[in-house]
Amino acid sequence: MAEEINSIFKLDSETIKLLQTKIGTKADGMIGSDTVKKLQIFLNQEINASLKEDGKLGPKTMKALQEYAGVEADGIFGPQTANALKLKLMESESGEQNITSSAGLDAVMEKYMREHGIGNA
Repeated sequence: MAEEINSIFKLDSETIKLLQTKIGTKADGMIGSDTVKKLQIFLNQEINASLKEDGKLGPKTMKALQEYAGVEADGIFGPQTANALKLKLMESESGEQNITSSAGLDAVMEKYMREHGIGNA
């Protein structure tokens, strides 16, 4: 099950570990029901999402995660949401970006290109 959820998120294990660390669960790089439950608790605290904390990754949880990441909350976790989440997870408490990996650099570059109308980003 965890592998299936990871493929839905389209996140590399390093980013999943960043997310797990942020939400206060074991950083093993796999997204299972325990990680989803902690994510729901985290989103309820951070953005008042009013999610049922059941460990099931449904459309409400996906939309709340998108809202947290700062993208359109359409319930579809695609590359734009994945990159926005990577950027959000690399922010310091003051909102500055802390790039710690090549995936982080890729996300920053894609955001810059999208914001400036460069290429297909």
